[in-house]
Amino acid sequence: MKNHKLLLLRNIIILVLSLLFLVGGGTCVYTDQLLGKINYVAPDSGTGEKTGDIFQDGNASSGTADAKAGLVGGLYHDDAVTNILLLGTDDYQSSDVGRSDSMMLVSVDTRHKKLKITSFMRDMYLAIPGLGSNKLTNAYSLGGGKVKGAKKIVSTLEANFGVDIDRFAIVDFSAFPKIIDRLGGVTITLTAGEAALVNRYSGDSHKVRAGSQNLNGLQARYYSRIRDIGNDYERTLRQRKVFTSLVGKMKASSLPAIYGVLGDTLNLVTTNLQKNEIVSMASNSLTYLNYPVSQNRVPADGEFQVLGLDVGDCLVPDLDACRQSLAKFIYENDIPQGSYS
Repeated sequence: MKNHKLLLLRNIIILVLSLLFLVGGGTCVYTDQLLGKINYVAPDSGTGEKTGDIFQDGNASSGTADAKAGLVGGLYHDDAVTNILLLGTDDYQSSDVGRSDSMMLVSVDTRHKKLKITSFMRDMYLAIPGLGSNKLTNAYSLGGGKVKGAKKIVSTLEANFGVDIDRFAIVDFSAFPKIIDRLGGVTITLTAGEAALVNRYSGDSHKVRAGSQNLNGLQARYYSRIRDIGNDYERTLRQRKVFTSLVGKMKASSLPAIYGVLGDTLNLVTTNLQKNEIVSMASNSLTYLNYPVSQNRVPADGEFQVLGLDVGDCLVPDLDACRQSLAKFIYENDIPQGSYS
């Protein structure tokens, strides 16, 4: 299960980062138009969010000589490490603000020259600031959904795990079918049971059968969310297959096709990364994408227990162990000590 989850997360991160790097890295007027499609949210200085350029001290070109590390507001922070939280949400019903189906922290570590990916399990039982304790996935809806919900997840993760999160990006549920359709679908080998469920519930009239099939966007989205066959581990495996095929299509696509994907889907991304910060990321894209990718999960094996609580079965983490292992993963032997302003 762990390997399947990590492979899925890696593929999602590669896809999202590649899109951001590609859209920010061009020099033509069309690129600026694409950047304008993203839903930007100005960081709120009243909530403790970072309001300056988060890459000004720790980007790949400036190096780490002047980058400081320490406790800032009680949180681990290193100028040479940029932490961006990616949220995949299931707010696809107009009457429901939804939940955060996937929560992944991308750490661009220019001190150790690595990209680090940490997935946070949605069923962790955590204290949500101002709202009591609940499953992490519910922090999004309890916080108000969209930008308010994303900020509530950021504050929840910071409060429980003590790591400074610089920015967030929300990817709307409806983005993935559009990406898949633009790239001509994904090739998946279906079982008879999976094919029957896709035909019944995907919302697409085109029928598929057992065996190797090219799934369109609606079919692939439903396939990756099937819960009626196997358990959540198998659901994760199905997601990995979809994204593995999708990343393969991205790599083989022409630049016009990729720009077509961007034109259709960037309006479905909401972020408090600012345009200049995306351009800053893009200016170092060849460096960042060549960093080795390290992967992590919170809570890790042995750092939680499963308990039936008032909100259902939950993963109750050992917070002290999780804090230590997360800080060790992101900052390695350079865990920030002391405070600085």
